[in-house]
Amino acid sequence: MGTKLIERGITRYDIEAQGTFGYMMRISRGGEHTNEFFSDKKYSGKRKALAASRARYSQLLSQLPPPKTTKGIRTHRNQSGVVGVHLSVCESTYGKAYSSYCASWKTRSGARNKISFSFKKYTKKTAWELACIARELETTDRAKVERILRSRSQKKSAKVQNGSSANSRAKTKNRAKTKTTKSALKKRSQRS
Repeated sequence: MGTKLIERGITRYDIEAQGTFGYMMRISRGGEHTNEFFSDKKYSGKRKALAASRARYSQLLSQLPPPKTTKGIRTHRNQSGVVGVHLSVCESTYGKAYSSYCASWKTRSGARNKISFSFKKYTKKTAWELACIARELETTDRAKVERILRSRSQKKSAKVQNGSSANSRAKTKNRAKTKTTKSALKKRSQRS
């Protein structure tokens, strides 16, 4: 059967060729790693071996400092500028390249989630914005991400329209002042 992750820090080993049956408990903090194996034979069965590995993991967890997380921290490997968003280029069996922006993150249980937005379906800019929103919300719900992008775009265009109408009112006001000033100067020069 091989190995199977049971829960965070505990992996099940069933390797017949080596006669290995049991649970491996792993925990690491500050560059130091602790690995302990709890065999079914030594603990008289799977349940007791699992209980012992869980108890040991809990014991070490309470003694060690909390883990340092890199969540939200940009590393040297990041090339997109946004944590958890990267460019993905895949080649089809016919040799054609397909590009997309992919958002990925880890769930609380430690599983990895991801969602991608292709340049073909969306534009490059839209795919980027959708991937950034998906990463920000940590959701694979495509419809929700698209709704949020539409909502943000509408708010942006409303601000631009309000700003441009305010600018046009200010320009009109300035033109009126300029005309008044020019006409006043003309009248003065005619009187003199």
